[in-house]
Amino acid sequence: MNDTGLYYPYVNLPGDGWVKTAVLLWPLLARIRPVDYPVLHDSMDVERLRDAGLILDVDPGSASSGGAEGSAQLLFLEFLDQHRDQLIPGFGIDALAVPPLEDAVYDELLPPDPRLEVLHPTKMSYRLARELAGAGLLVRQSFRWRRPADGRILNIDRLTMHRELAGVYLTVLADVLAARNGMTPITDQPRLHAAASGWNVAAIAQILLHENEIRPVQADPTQAFAIMALQAVVPRDLDRVPVSRIIEARKRLLPEMLAYREFLDSLTDFFAELAECPDPEIRSARLRLKVESEVVRSMQTMEREIRRLDLQPAKAVLSLQSLAPPAVLGTVSAAAGLSPGMTSIGVAAGCVVGASAATLRRRQEVRAEHPLGYLLGLKQELGPTDLVAKVRSGMRRVSSDRP
Repeated sequence: MNDTGLYYPYVNLPGDGWVKTAVLLWPLLARIRPVDYPVLHDSMDVERLRDAGLILDVDPGSASSGGAEGSAQLLFLEFLDQHRDQLIPGFGIDALAVPPLEDAVYDELLPPDPRLEVLHPTKMSYRLARELAGAGLLVRQSFRWRRPADGRILNIDRLTMHRELAGVYLTVLADVLAARNGMTPITDQPRLHAAASGWNVAAIAQILLHENEIRPVQADPTQAFAIMALQAVVPRDLDRVPVSRIIEARKRLLPEMLAYREFLDSLTDFFAELAECPDPEIRSARLRLKVESEVVRSMQTMEREIRRLDLQPAKAVLSLQSLAPPAVLGTVSAAAGLSPGMTSIGVAAGCVVGASAATLRRRQEVRAEHPLGYLLGLKQELGPTDLVAKVRSGMRRVSSDRP
């Protein structure tokens, strides 16, 4: 399983809840963003996740992209040659009757017609743009914009095409770019994920020209399993969880996250078999049973072990107080160089700290030793009680009170 999920088809990411889920499932979340992309609508949470290194911008025009737009171009040109006449009635600019822009200076950066999608020049070769424009499937829009920052008037040129046609092209581009850079394409647009086995002319035609014949989209079993497992342990309203907690959980749990992804890789044979099942209801039922057997029950076992560990500090103090009389505790206090005022209660408190520290270490070991330790860690870090944070905070307070 690749470590980077490449979002497509758009530059701007979906809502914060979707983004937070993605960064909890993928070590890196990437998106295709040209260096000089003019309009970015990142929320404050997305900006913080990007600053934390969890979101990566990939420039399609860079050398590292390996000429992905060239490969996507060849496939789309072949599709255009075979289906040009079928495309024009439904996706032609003239058929949409898009009104021309007035020759004026605009004080706002004009949004495109909602039926159109703007394509950055680095996402499409000149040859493909020329062919699409010649067929009436792409139009260049130009207008003048007064930039609010300094009042300077800029000439804006942009390429626009039917939103659905552009979405399929951008999906093909993402598929090629991901394959060349060891990433996995991910999206919030299920219909564009229909060609799970790879794009070709027939797959593009199936999406754009034969809508009534499209088979129900089958979610990738691996991603579906990972999402169902995640939903079993984290709050459903992730968009309300402060992004700082998401970032902190990712920092603390990165080793466990990588181990969890290795666990997902170990289920490859099951996922491959499940993908061959033709009945969607049977697939969903088998997937739920797998989550129940592999995740829920294992989590319950780990949590029982954690609860057993939580009893050890109290048992240690009870044993100390019942086995050692106050005089002995006083001797221990003096031998340890503690102040005379630290009586049996003080020594017992010290034992609580020591036992709690040992318990916390053992908690971490239990998580690290189990492939599902990442999910348990997320439950503790993001759950309503946030038990780990409270234990650590308490230990810091006790430590700071020591002379």
